[in-house]
Amino acid sequence: MYTFERNQPALPIPPTPPRIRYPFDQMKAGDCIHFDDFRRAESARVAAIQFVRRRGLDWRFSMRKSCDGWRIIRIC
Repeated sequence: MYTFERNQPALPIPPTPPRIRYPFDQMKAGDCIHFDDFRRAESARVAAIQFVRRRGLDWRFSMRKSCDGWRIIRIC
């Protein structure tokens, strides 16, 4: 259930967070992006998949754990 309110003082709208952009379009096969945090690496992995699908490319990306964090690697 909800209530509809009219003539209330305006609530401030919080600013939208800036979009994170990854340099997938500048990457060549063998290039990688390093992340310290798994959650950010996983987010970048999903973004890479979407990047490839939206542009209809035959590129492939892989995520690997390294001794100092996580890497998103362009395979081909």
